Amino acid sequence: MKRNGFTLIEMIMTIIIGGILVLGIAGFLELGMKGYSDTAERQRLQTQARFVLEKISREIRHSVPNSIEVTGSTDKCVSFYPILYSGFYSVSSADNLSLSFLVGNDNSPATYDGLNMIINPSQQDDFTDSDIFIALSGASTSITLAQPLASESIANRHYIYKDLVSYCFNSSSKAIVRNSTQVADSVTNGDISYDAPTLQRGGVVHIDVTFESDDESTSFQQDIQVLNVP
Repeated sequence: MKRNGFTLIEMIMTIIIGGILVLGIAGFLELGMKGYSDTAERQRLQTQARFVLEKISREIRHSVPNSIEVTGSTDKCVSFYPILYSGFYSVSSADNLSLSFLVGNDNSPATYDGLNMIINPSQQDDFTDSDIFIALSGASTSITLAQPLASESIANRHYIYKDLVSYCFNSSSKAIVRNSTQVADSVTNGDISYDAPTLQRGGVVHIDVTFESDDESTSFQQDIQVLNVP
């Protein structure tokens, strides 16, 4: 009676060949997974970049005219005061101290406590100059001024604001930070500049930012036109 079976050498050869095949398949799968991971990370960075740049652009476009300032040399920051409410005002010609205003937004606040109003600002320092901005309180839309307005808007426009917003490129953490909150990572280069408005054109904020992951970088440039006529 003949018995069939494997010799020790045949078993060892089978194991070796099987191991080579498994390693080859594993390497192929690892390469595919790495390609998928790289693609997903690239897509994440590009989506993040577009979202952050769009957010910055919208906030800057809706900032109070002439409230924008760019600071810093290595870590550039752009700061501005967002418009909370805006509308029109009128000043009594009898004493130039009685001011009434209305808000053009659909939903006016129940109270103006903690908010400030500014008329015809020319630079960011005006927003912290108590001789220029008007501190609001209560729900009344009539104000008695302590002194006549420093300057008036041609269109009788007013802007109501509260807190300063800053976007900064942090080189040490390679991030974009909004005030104290990180909104983007993997930033290897960030530059912001501001062309102040002239009689021929409005102000423009230039943003140049580079995102990098696994030695692959993507650069984005964006120009943001801003309001300059208060």
